[in-house]
Amino acid sequence: MDFEQIENKLLIDCKNCTKQESQHCEDCVVTFLHKDVESTAVVINLDEYRSIKTIVDSGLVPPLRYSDSRRVF
Repeated sequence: MDFEQIENKLLIDCKNCTKQESQHCEDCVVTFLHKDVESTAVVINLDEYRSIKTIVDSGLVPPLRYSDSRRVF
C-alpha cells in the first residue's frame, strides 16, 4: 500500500481514495474512526498504524481499505 510519508507519519486522505463513496468506504477503519468529524484526512505515525492493524486483525474494527488515486513515484 502506498502512503505519502511525512516525517515518519502516514497521510491517509479520503479525498484521494479511489474507493471514496463506495461500499468499501463505509467499511473502512478511517471512516469508522472519524465518522463524526468533518475532516477527510487522518495522519498517523507508524506505531499508531501498527496498533490499528492489530485491532483490525482481531476483528474489532473494519480494515483499512484506502487506495490512493495519485501516482506515487
